Formats: sequence, C-alpha cells, structure tokens
Amino acid sequence: MSFYKKIVIIFLVGLMKVNFLYADDNQQLQSLRHSIEEQEKRLAQQKKERNRLVNDLKQQETEIAKLLTSIEKNNLLLSKLNQEMNHLVTQIDLLTIKQKQQRVVLSKQLESAFKLGNTTGLELIFPGEKSERNDRIITYYSYINQARQQQIHDLEDTQIQLNEKRIELQKKQASHKTLQSKQQEQQAGLEKNRQNRQKTITSLESSMQVNQQKLTNLRNNEIKLQAKIAQAEKESRRIAEEEARQAKNIQKKQKNMSYTLNPNEKALMARVSGIGKPQHQFSWPVNGNVAHRFGESLQGELRWKGLVINAKDGTQVKAIADGRVILASWLQGYGFVVALEHGKGDMSLYGYNQRMLVEVNDRIQRGQPIALVGSSGGQNTPALYFEIRRDGRALDPSGWLK
Repeated sequence: MSFYKKIVIIFLVGLMKVNFLYADDNQQLQSLRHSIEEQEKRLAQQKKERNRLVNDLKQQETEIAKLLTSIEKNNLLLSKLNQEMNHLVTQIDLLTIKQKQQRVVLSKQLESAFKLGNTTGLELIFPGEKSERNDRIITYYSYINQARQQQIHDLEDTQIQLNEKRIELQKKQASHKTLQSKQQEQQAGLEKNRQNRQKTITSLESSMQVNQQKLTNLRNNEIKLQAKIAQAEKESRRIAEEEARQAKNIQKKQKNMSYTLNPNEKALMARVSGIGKPQHQFSWPVNGNVAHRFGESLQGELRWKGLVINAKDGTQVKAIADGRVILASWLQGYGFVVALEHGKGDMSLYGYNQRMLVEVNDRIQRGQPIALVGSSGGQNTPALYFEIRRDGRALDPSGWLK
C-alpha cells in the first residue's frame, strides 16, 4: 500500500470518529435540554401548587375568623335568651301565685255574697221601719258586687298575662333551640376548617423543605408586606395630610395659654404626634413569653424585624398608642395583619391574628382591642407578631415597651 493511500485511510477513519463523537455529544445535549425543560415544568407546577395552597390557607383562615365571630355573637344571644327565659319563668311563677290568691279572695267574696243574700232577702222585699237599714244593706251589697266584679276582672287580666308570658316563653325556647342547632353546625364547620387548614399547612411545609426555597418565600413575604404597607400609606395619605394640617392649626391655638383643647382635638393630637423616643413608655400589646426577638436569625441571612410573643388563642391584642388603622388585611406569611399609623412616620404592626376587630380608617385609642391572638398565616402555635416602624424602617420594639 502506498504512503498516500495510508494517509487517506487514516484521514477517513479519523473523520468517522469525529462524526461519531459529534453525534454522541449532540444526543447528550438534547437529553440535557429535555431534562432542563422537565425540571422547569416541575418547578412551575410546584410554584402553581404553592400559590394554590396559599390561597386555600387564606380562605380557610378567613372562614375560621367569620365562624368565630358568628359563634361569639350567638353565644351572646344565647346568654341573653337564657336571661330572658329565666325572667319569664319568674314572672309566670309570680303570676301563678297571684292568680291563686285572687281565686281565694273571689271565692270568699262569693261566699259572703251568698250568705248576705240568705239573711237579708225578706227584709229587702218588705219595706217598713227598717227601710234605712235596708238602704245601707243595698249600698253595702253594691260595693261588694263592684269589688267582686273588679276581682273577676283582675283575675281575667292575670290569666291573659299568664297566657301571653307562656306563649312568649315558648317562642324564646324555640329560638333558643334553633340557635343551639346553628351553633352546633358552626362548631362542626369550624372544626372542619381547622382540620383543612392543618392539612394545607402540612402541604405547604412539605413543599418548602429545601432551605433555599423557604428563604425565597420568606423574602417574598417581606417584600409583599413592604409593598402592602406602602400602598396603604399612599391610600391614606390624604387623611394623614388633613389631620396633620388640623394639628398645626391646633398648635397655633395652643400658643394662647388660655385655650383648652376639646376631647376631639386631644384625640387628634394624640393620634398624629408619633410615639416619641424609645423610653419603655408603652404597655405590651399582649402579655406572653417572647419566642423571637428583633434581630434574631430567621432563615439564612434574614433576621426578625419584630417580636413574636406567644399568647393564648383568642387573647385581646391592644394598640400600644393612639393612631389610625391604615391596614387590616390577610397577608401571606403574616396572616391577619393590623397596621396603625401614629403620625410623624411612626407605625405599629400586629400580625398572626385569629381575627381583626377594626377596619381601615378607624380611629384607635391607646389600649383599645384591635384584634385577637391567633396563628393565621400558617403558624403552628398562637402568637402575636409585633413590629414598630419609623419612616418605613423596622426598629426594635422592646425599647418602647415597659
């Protein structure tokens, strides 16, 4: 074989190897692209599933809050009905005693009238020297008859009252029974919603097992909270500016030492004066053990922006200072949140609530209940999440709390 033929054969063999290698790399590339597409589909599906679970959690916790409110109202109605029924029973007992007494009196009157009729009948028929005495007897008999008629009328009136009270009692008892049945249904619905909520939380937790995913969700929750607060401040800016203008006018009036603020002006000034320097001057929004403090590690580089205070489910959450509600809503990760604006860029925020007792633009006084402690937002234990912000920046709340 010539030298040139050998060169050609080597070149052809090398070319075939290159083609085989290229085909193999191309196949691997296609396989890798397919894997990436599949992974992206799975991630998109997981994200879609998490969003669905978050929406389910919001609906379940909202329904639980509504049911708890309704149950509380029904309990008050049941208590009122019990008091009314007890009062009716007492009235019926008194009327029954009165009826018995009236019957005894009437019976004696009838007996007296019968005796009077037997002893004076002839004297009344034959007039004569005893005519004056007969006139007195007739007059006396007339009085007795009138008294008897009045006693009969009173007895009939007592009987009517008794019948009315008994009918009213029957209606109250029927209402009580209906309300009790409704209460039982609502309790069953509440328990079902709580079970569904726990399943949703379990599903959410299992979908966020990877720390990076949990960190991403926490960061997104914080971003959404910031955006919601900014939106709330924007929407309430007109009211805030108007109150600030009124406060300036009041301050001008105060330069006159003889000027005395009326209650509305005092409330306005307290509402827009801010919360001042951190001097441990405010009562805690709820009593309980602090589970997490400001600045503690939350996840990765994220840190707590407020306090988490463990407390009994349903405990009243109270405003630390006078202010105005700018936010009362359900937010992912924070559950039912109430935010109060105190003026001068100061704000207090209360989260994880079972339900809210106030609405946006409500004017709030220091110590006023604004929510009830809960575990909304997917928390496992009842607690209050509490923040203080100044000009949008979260600060350590413990400096303001006693």
